[in-house]
Amino acid sequence: MRAPAIAALLAVAVAALLVTACTSEVTDTIDAARQLAGDVASDTEPSEPSQQPPAAIDPSAESPEVQSLLVSLRGLRVAARGGDTEYNRRDWGQWIDADRDCQNTRAEVLISESLAPVSFALEDDGDQCRVIAGRWVGPWTGQVFTDASDLDIDHHVPLGHAHLSGGWDWSPERKRAYANDLTHPASLQATSAPVNRSKGKQAPDEWRPEKSAGWCRYAADWISVKKTWDLTVTSAEVGALEKMLATCDDDPSWGLSGAPGG
Repeated sequence: MRAPAIAALLAVAVAALLVTACTSEVTDTIDAARQLAGDVASDTEPSEPSQQPPAAIDPSAESPEVQSLLVSLRGLRVAARGGDTEYNRRDWGQWIDADRDCQNTRAEVLISESLAPVSFALEDDGDQCRVIAGRWVGPWTGQVFTDASDLDIDHHVPLGHAHLSGGWDWSPERKRAYANDLTHPASLQATSAPVNRSKGKQAPDEWRPEKSAGWCRYAADWISVKKTWDLTVTSAEVGALEKMLATCDDDPSWGLSGAPGG
């Protein structure tokens, strides 16, 4: 073979090798860029909120009281929040005077939870109906109140939340009974007005007391009300409640009884 032909063939072979090498490098570079882009996206893009609860606490490591609460919690029906009708506060009625002694549900709660004899507003007819003073301890803050006007009567599982947890399907009579439930101490509680209004209708996976010392009782009462009234929970709600119950044996915890009475 002539020298020029051999040289030409060698040039073609070298060029082919260079193209193959460059193609491999480009491919590797593209793959690396894609991997980097994926890593950056995972670090910068917001992820979907997890609907799975955190790792469940071990019931065997808890006190008998907390073990019982965990059994109750895990016995609640899990379902998405929602309803076939829109929430309307008027459907649940106002405070009533069930025993017709002129003291409505608000007054009855204030009387039963006061740590000292209460005082009533002066009525022209001598009746003692509206509570104006006493001594109350906010269950989630530990703050002491003596003026009843500083307090709200909190539906521990709020009416709007109860609606979304199965209450939307209740009869008007059952809704009014729930809104005025004096048979179950956890249902209605005298609470600091700002705390109650901050909470609104939020569940424990959305709102909880600022002081973790109150989490144990808060979760226990929430579970108790939901069980009593056969209301549903979400998986996120269950996870939050388990986390709160895990604080019951912590040294700073107020336990199942709530803030100390002072």
